[in-house]
Amino acid sequence: MSERYDRDAAEQWFRRRGLPALVKGRPRSLPVRIVPALAFAAVWELLVIALDVLDGGSEAEFERRLENDLFLLGYYGLLLSLIVVPALTAWLVTKWVRRAVLAHRGTVVAAISAALFVFVMPIALRLAPDRDSPALMVPVHAVVVALLLGIAFLGGGSIVGWSARSAVRQAKSLGELTSRALPLFLLFTLFGFFTAEIWQFAASIERRRMWWVVALFVVVAVLFMLTMLSEEVRRLTAVRNARVALDKLEGTPFRSYAGTVADTDRVPLSKVERANMVLVLVLTQAFQTLVFATLTFVFFVTFGKIALKDEVIKAYATSGPTPGTLFGIQIPVPNELLQVSLFIAAFSALYFTSSTVTDEKYRVAFFDPLTDHLAVSLAARDVYRARLAATTT
Repeated sequence: MSERYDRDAAEQWFRRRGLPALVKGRPRSLPVRIVPALAFAAVWELLVIALDVLDGGSEAEFERRLENDLFLLGYYGLLLSLIVVPALTAWLVTKWVRRAVLAHRGTVVAAISAALFVFVMPIALRLAPDRDSPALMVPVHAVVVALLLGIAFLGGGSIVGWSARSAVRQAKSLGELTSRALPLFLLFTLFGFFTAEIWQFAASIERRRMWWVVALFVVVAVLFMLTMLSEEVRRLTAVRNARVALDKLEGTPFRSYAGTVADTDRVPLSKVERANMVLVLVLTQAFQTLVFATLTFVFFVTFGKIALKDEVIKAYATSGPTPGTLFGIQIPVPNELLQVSLFIAAFSALYFTSSTVTDEKYRVAFFDPLTDHLAVSLAARDVYRARLAATTT
């Protein structure tokens, strides 16, 4: 017997797959949809407060506390928590949001969460030294909530969420490529790491300019991915008249209606829908590239911390090492080492992006699942459009 077609479940299915542009009509439950992002931001800020309190508020106090091995271990653990805990919290909250959106509930919880983020978090931030007053931070947090609502309206949350989940699911293929690409890359970059000129460059340039250098590498990598992945989507949509096997829609809200749509009834993709598909592919690869660059950054920071004494850094950079900070957080690593590692990591991201195109094994492991993902989504879109037309006529 045919199952009842549930439009809400169908539209939620598209959003979970990072394709909100395939959904017709305005998104609902916007306040509920931004709760994971609010949870991420709140936990991040709380952990930053804890780090600011621990470092003592001054470089001298921070250096004194680092002499305690137990403090150093705890501080490194808190730095690791800053990466893991906010993302884990947002993931857990997202599981609740999925159920709440389908059940048309959760508005009260979302309103309370937004109020706490706007009015209570600025007060909590006062626990950390050298923080702005709550009167200044309340408008900033209010603007953040407004921006998140706008992003949720455009479907940005579902796109980023699916891309991140896809990158995690493909960790195995990423690990295979990293195991081949990273050692070869390190052979070349290690020689540059021990070059005095790169240390002098890193010591002379301020962090703001270094971020501009990183941004330049990112722009080049993104333009490269856009060109490559736009062509992938064009190839896929060019052959979309081919029938998709019925088992491809098993376990979806469209299972009972699979195969009922004629090729002549299929609506061509709009520019927005096509852009949504390209953006999903770009963000998925961007997350994987970010992982590779982060591994490179962590390797060189760790290697430099172990291998280089302050006298060596002074000889390379022609000046003594200075205390390191990252995103306003004091790090027990010289600033010059952070600068050099950041530059090498940015370059590695560009290298990784280009290698994914020439590595055939990676293309099979990465593009085939994503192409299948988009093909199934296109088949489901045809059913969704046909059911939508049937209910409005």
